Amino acid sequence: MSGRVPTPAKLIRFIELHDGNTAVDNGDGTLTVTYVAFMAGIAYDKRETIPATAAAVRDVLGY
Repeated sequence: MSGRVPTPAKLIRFIELHDGNTAVDNGDGTLTVTYVAFMAGIAYDKRETIPATAAAVRDVLGY
């Protein structure tokens, strides 16, 4: 992502390019992200509501 502030649509596209994650724009400055997390070899479906910012997206994707 560039130095400009990305739109929620661009953030969603970025999220969805990574390992089948999905995201929804909640329309209030947040995104709901659904992804698979692994703990002790077991896969869990996780859902998180995060701010619609590049920093929050990087954090949830593990960057």
